[in-house]
Amino acid sequence: MRVKRYEAENMAEALRMIREDLGPNAFVLSTRRVQKRDRMGRLRRMIEVSAASDVVQTSASAPARAVSGGSDRAIRELKAQLGEIRSQMASLHPGVQPAQIEELKQQLEEVKELVRLATDQWAKSSAERHGPILQGLFRRLQRADVDERLAAKLIGLASKELSSRPAVDEKEALKVLFDVMRRQTLVSGPIQLLESGPKTVILVGPTGVGKTTTLAKLAAQYSMVAKRRVGLLTIDTFRIGAVEQLRIYANILELPLKVASTPEQMRQSIREYQDMDLVLVDTGGRSQKDRAKMAELLNFVSKRDDMYYELHLLLGAATKNRDLIEITREFGKMVIDYLIFTKLDECNSFGGIFNEVVWTQKPISYLTTGQNVPDDIEVAESSRIVQLVLSNTFRKRSPTASAKGL
Repeated sequence: MRVKRYEAENMAEALRMIREDLGPNAFVLSTRRVQKRDRMGRLRRMIEVSAASDVVQTSASAPARAVSGGSDRAIRELKAQLGEIRSQMASLHPGVQPAQIEELKQQLEEVKELVRLATDQWAKSSAERHGPILQGLFRRLQRADVDERLAAKLIGLASKELSSRPAVDEKEALKVLFDVMRRQTLVSGPIQLLESGPKTVILVGPTGVGKTTTLAKLAAQYSMVAKRRVGLLTIDTFRIGAVEQLRIYANILELPLKVASTPEQMRQSIREYQDMDLVLVDTGGRSQKDRAKMAELLNFVSKRDDMYYELHLLLGAATKNRDLIEITREFGKMVIDYLIFTKLDECNSFGGIFNEVVWTQKPISYLTTGQNVPDDIEVAESSRIVQLVLSNTFRKRSPTASAKGL
């Protein structure tokens, strides 16, 4: 085993040095903050990382043991660092300096990077234990952007189901993996209307995700195909042209439209739609990074004591995994009921959809597949989602199939 020590300005730089020197299977043993003087004699804060890599492997299981041991040591070190950060955060007082907060934030980011490294190493070593066929399926999941930790767990579950079978080919292994993934993919079916009174559905999501177009598709499907009475409402009074865009759809579909600029006006408008079967509410796009706008939206949708409604969070299917995590974390401060994934036709991979439904445990209600109103929307089905992930290929369904279940 080779053990080396590295010094860098931050964890990202240290990890780059480790990978270049010791290779991708290197694992972190410990980290600590140190102070060093540079060539000019100035005192600088650095991070010191001890890492190791096996250069001799005596058996097929050696890499897995090495990575596992390294991960265990890294996790123990991470727990110690987290405990230290918690203590420091607890000791903060109103007069704390911004520099101290920034330092704690940097330390937290370094711990998060170590967690990612340790779990990625575990995922790769775990997949190697299941033979070439399942290793090939693990790589297929990786290419589809399924999170490596989830992919490793899926392969482990598939391996367990296949263990009692005397001989397994790729086709059979793929079928078992498909079933494992399908069982973990939560879907809700279409919006279920109430026996009496209107069903209110509010669409929320980040900017540019396609809320207004999706609302128009739902309105068209329920009014034109299902022959239901539909009322439209928008609280998006800030974006230039937003109300007019929805008004155009309302005129084409011959549906009533109301505009509200306060939570009280929104509730009053919904009450005035008591003769409708479905009320669809459009909201303005909010960046998850804009705390003021997010708080404003939360003020509209947080109170359900006087009125029941469903909250559907729209996510772009082509959004990067890290951004999806941030979006669902911030919008999760609202009580999200269902997910809608939009713009599948712009995707190159579909693993992010599977990641989000597993991580959030929120069912998917709809998928949108283009700009055409009302056709490019379909009720989410678990088999359809898994097929998209495993094939990494998108094909539009016919309008009849897409509207199934409405």
